[in-house]
Amino acid sequence: MKLPHAQLDLETALAEFDVWITPSTGEIRDTDRFRREMEAVVAVFELLSAATNGFADPHHCDPMTIADTLADAIAGMPREAAHSLLSHLASVLFLVTGKSDNNAKCQLPLYLRDVAGWDTFPGARRSNGNVTLVRHPLPRELKSEKYMKSVVDLVDHMEERHRLLREFTRFVLSDADYVSQLWSVGRSYCMLKEFDKHKSLLTPLVVFQVRGSVSASGGHNPEGLLRERFREWGLDAGIDFNVSDVVIAEETASGGRKKTRAYDFVLPFKAPSWEHRIFVQCQFYAGDSGSVSHKNVDQTSTSRAKVRSRFSKPIFVEYVDDAGYFSSLNGDLKNLLSMEDTASFFQIRSAAIRLRREFQRIGFLCPIDVEQAILRSDATDAGVKKVLREDGYSMNEINRTLKVCKERNVLKQRKSNWSIAVDRRALARRYLLLDIAACFGTPPAVEERKLVGTLLVPGYGPFHGIKIDTLAKQAIELAPTCKKDWSSPEVILEDIRWLCEQGIAMSC
Repeated sequence: MKLPHAQLDLETALAEFDVWITPSTGEIRDTDRFRREMEAVVAVFELLSAATNGFADPHHCDPMTIADTLADAIAGMPREAAHSLLSHLASVLFLVTGKSDNNAKCQLPLYLRDVAGWDTFPGARRSNGNVTLVRHPLPRELKSEKYMKSVVDLVDHMEERHRLLREFTRFVLSDADYVSQLWSVGRSYCMLKEFDKHKSLLTPLVVFQVRGSVSASGGHNPEGLLRERFREWGLDAGIDFNVSDVVIAEETASGGRKKTRAYDFVLPFKAPSWEHRIFVQCQFYAGDSGSVSHKNVDQTSTSRAKVRSRFSKPIFVEYVDDAGYFSSLNGDLKNLLSMEDTASFFQIRSAAIRLRREFQRIGFLCPIDVEQAILRSDATDAGVKKVLREDGYSMNEINRTLKVCKERNVLKQRKSNWSIAVDRRALARRYLLLDIAACFGTPPAVEERKLVGTLLVPGYGPFHGIKIDTLAKQAIELAPTCKKDWSSPEVILEDIRWLCEQGIAMSC
């Protein structure tokens, strides 16, 4: 259905943001990144356990023994797997000793020079399938990633590989207290493993290790959550919407470096007969990842100017959510929404209304809206097109989308009649209810204190909705063909419950 446009003042828009906010898109420990890191850290502790006789005694945590065990473990491993294992070894040693790669990168070269007595750093040169040992001047900075890459590259020089690993572990475990810290964690790991609780011990370490990269996106990938909605609307990845950031422009920054301007979503992406019109920037802040969001906000004006120089009439929409914008970054949120060229914003829960409304604003037809037109008509080709024309779509766009829907098996056509794919009919019904609540809902009257029995939807202020009995009546009037679907009251109640469980509506 054609969703009515809403011109909200800043205060009302911010009030809506607060009501429909998603405090966090998920716990860090629920993310794929966390699970991968946990598996890798467990693998490191298993190897360390083998090297130290199950951490039986602090004296068993000898840096030399640990280094030689790891060197033997990576022998014959693929290069990527070996590098990953050693990188996680470095991370584990940093975590249990309280050191960090950031300070180690400066201290390690001095240790190699002053304690180990090195004046060169070993490396590998590959030529015609052969690996030759080379000596480089000792660098002034050595990050663990580069260090471990050198270890892996020296596949044909085991003595140098062992020497590198020995000096690294000696550097990190440089005194008895650091060795004791490793032993304490390792011994606890072995004891808890008997009760299958060893991962509970490691969880805080792994969370600390991955917090920065995961928190910057609010836990789960918000772009991924939006792409799931796109697929719900019948859109196709790589055609209707992009699956990775789109670089809009490159420019030379200070020092001659290239600086890119990218957008998380450029819509429609590569749909035939369409050019980019809607430019979406995704900005999430969970409350524990400092300056990134401030920087993004500061760059917004510059980025938009670049877009305007290349595209006619671009529409800028902000995808913002998470607790940080409710609290510490609320001022940034106000600045974003009050910019003259900010057409709109949407949150995880309001995308189904707010972003679809932007698609409708430019006349881009989504398959979910065609499916609704089938429900609202006699399902004939002429009837479906009549409903879509009344919603304001051009005939060219209607024909394009009908063709696309047929090719993607979203719709079936038999002679002059259209039907919705069986696995999408419930989805079409549910979005019809959502849109009816948007189109026919109202804010609560001043004298109405209670919202009991109301289905609330976003996009029109903090509280906008329709009484559920009125919603059911309106739905039957607009889509008589759904009367059979809803002949059992459980079905329409299930449809309403689905909207609420998805977070795109609220029942009171």
